[in-house]
Amino acid sequence: MSRKPNLSPSPNESHTPSISQLFLIPLGCLIRSPLLFIGIFLIGYLFWSISTGQITLLWTTVPEFDTWKIDSAFTSVEDSNGEVWKIRYESKSTTVFEGLVRHTSPINERAFPLLSHDILVTSGEFANSSIVRTSVSNHRFYWYSDQSKRPEGTINLLHTVPATEIIFNQLAQIRKGDTVRIKGIEILDIARYDQQGDFRGSWADAGCNTLLVTSVEILP
Repeated sequence: MSRKPNLSPSPNESHTPSISQLFLIPLGCLIRSPLLFIGIFLIGYLFWSISTGQITLLWTTVPEFDTWKIDSAFTSVEDSNGEVWKIRYESKSTTVFEGLVRHTSPINERAFPLLSHDILVTSGEFANSSIVRTSVSNHRFYWYSDQSKRPEGTINLLHTVPATEIIFNQLAQIRKGDTVRIKGIEILDIARYDQQGDFRGSWADAGCNTLLVTSVEILP
């Protein structure tokens, strides 16, 4: 009677993993770990929340109406540290922006905490994503269309300066896809001065609309 050879390793035998297996061992452990899926979910949720304005980050700058000294014409704002912002307006008339919101995000400019949000308001063909593609980056907006002529309608990127804390909270409620009516006075520029009264720079838009917002409506 012939005996089949015993192919199972003896207790004294050891198997040395290859180099590729050594690299894959940590990956295998990580894949099996629930922390990986939790991390992916949290990162995805964070990017979605910031892009849609659903949440703001801990370092987001917000207007401090309870500590600021604001003159009656809203041409001078002084914070508790003595920094001052001087505002010049294009005119005294009120401008109305009404349409579909295709972008909204908080503005985090620590040198100009008066500014609260970037809101892209569109109407006509600019509100139609199948005709016009839009994007907003670094407080500038871009639009693209395959049409040979300029699309009909309007497109305005608002850099908002809320006139009151109530207005600020209303602006924070605006979401992409909302239809809004925002009223305010257009700002020419904002000059910043430090505690010693020295000029420290200015804010002025280029093709956008910096706006002292006095009224916000989210339309049905």
